[in-house]
Amino acid sequence: MPFYFFCLLLGMLIGALFTWFLLAEHPFESREAPGGPVDQLEAGMLADQMKASGTDLDEETVVKLLQLHGAYVVGREEATAAPSGGERVEAQPADDKAQQPSA
Repeated sequence: MPFYFFCLLLGMLIGALFTWFLLAEHPFESREAPGGPVDQLEAGMLADQMKASGTDLDEETVVKLLQLHGAYVVGREEATAAPSGGERVEAQPADDKAQQPSA
């Protein structure tokens, strides 16, 4: 009986280690780091899509935005710092009638 018990424990240990090795090498989110280099083809495609939707951005601006977004996701300080001089402005209704509920 103890022999079977130790074989069961050894099998569970080997299975757990095998599973851990498989999961340790798995890229859970993506293979590409968000702070990595920006692909020019991707930047051109995004710029073309933005132009088609009515926002005129050149490729250099899209590249800079992608680099800043990657730095923000990775958590670099220069990208996560709060903008200076910017205050949060909340929208106000145009007239007082919009604030009063109708009965």
